[in-house]
Amino acid sequence: MIDHWTTHPDTQSLPAPRRIAFISDLHLFSSRCVVEEHRGAIDGAVEWADTCIWGGDLFDFRWSRLESPQRSIDESTRWLGSWCTRFPDKSFVFLRGNHDAHPPFVQRLNEWSAEQPNFVVDADAMRIGDTLFVHGDVIEKQGSVESFRRYRNTWSRKRPAGHLQNRAYDAAISFRLHWAAAKIVHPVDRTCRRLLRWMRRQNEQDTRGIRRIVFGHTHQRIDGRSLDGIRFYNGGAAIRHVPFEPIRLTVEPSDSP
Repeated sequence: MIDHWTTHPDTQSLPAPRRIAFISDLHLFSSRCVVEEHRGAIDGAVEWADTCIWGGDLFDFRWSRLESPQRSIDESTRWLGSWCTRFPDKSFVFLRGNHDAHPPFVQRLNEWSAEQPNFVVDADAMRIGDTLFVHGDVIEKQGSVESFRRYRNTWSRKRPAGHLQNRAYDAAISFRLHWAAAKIVHPVDRTCRRLLRWMRRQNEQDTRGIRRIVFGHTHQRIDGRSLDGIRFYNGGAAIRHVPFEPIRLTVEPSDSP
């Protein structure tokens, strides 16, 4: 089972939402990030939604080009805070991703979020009505809780990439090797089946009645692919040469737990 699972709004003092935006994999601070090209789509999705779920890997601490890890942390909380200030009538949820698994950032985020009335953090998965939201790296390795812990722990210990590593990564992106690798490593149907297997390992009370799974991580756009009665959604990634579009879904009040 996953360590941190939240059912919204039962465990949070937030209004029951009807319109949900899911935005993930912006990879801010890295050279591959093209978030400004998608600013209108992101703004539009947040403005439309009652609740915005930041679905992990918003920030890229391993590949950050900022001058220090501390600067990356400072800019991360500033970026998140700008949305809370701009839209005080909306609720924001932060789901961790593997590129967000940076212990000093997690500590700062927990402290900072305690002062934000419309921001929820410390969750790896969230259920709203018939829809499950998760970053998606739960499928890595064997898909068990122990392998997931090891996977995230490995990411939490990764040091920022050096100059030569960044140059090599930039070259790979310029040749679109990252896009080819994503298709090979995470083909859509296989990814959806792995998510189904993972979900069925969770507590039945958490997953009973789920009809939609929204996730990130794999950098491949999926718009309602149906498999075994479940529809799957993925917004892609705001990085060069990769399709990206925030996910917008409506949850009827009668669907909320």
